[in-house]
Amino acid sequence: MKRQTTYAGQARIDLVRIWQYIASSHGPAPADSVVRRIGAAMRDVIQKHPNVGRSRPEFGNVRSYPVVPYVVFYRVDSQRVEVLRIVHGHRDIREPLMSLLAAV
Repeated sequence: MKRQTTYAGQARIDLVRIWQYIASSHGPAPADSVVRRIGAAMRDVIQKHPNVGRSRPEFGNVRSYPVVPYVVFYRVDSQRVEVLRIVHGHRDIREPLMSLLAAV
């Protein structure tokens, strides 16, 4: 079953910041490409196969999926995939994801 994908407010902020960072150092075309790759991963992989991502029980009912160099954190229910955060893979993920524990 293909689920609808939604982006939490913080995930939208993450996408904007990712685009701004890449655009400032490499230009808008590479920034657009990265944001498109993240969207395509959600649309072409996660919507169709939501359990493909790694289970992250330390953050509640959360899964993660790599879109190198980023990691997308998301939650699945019967109707949708909710993208929660998009974090650079080299970043310590505990701090940005601790808010997910409070929201559960």
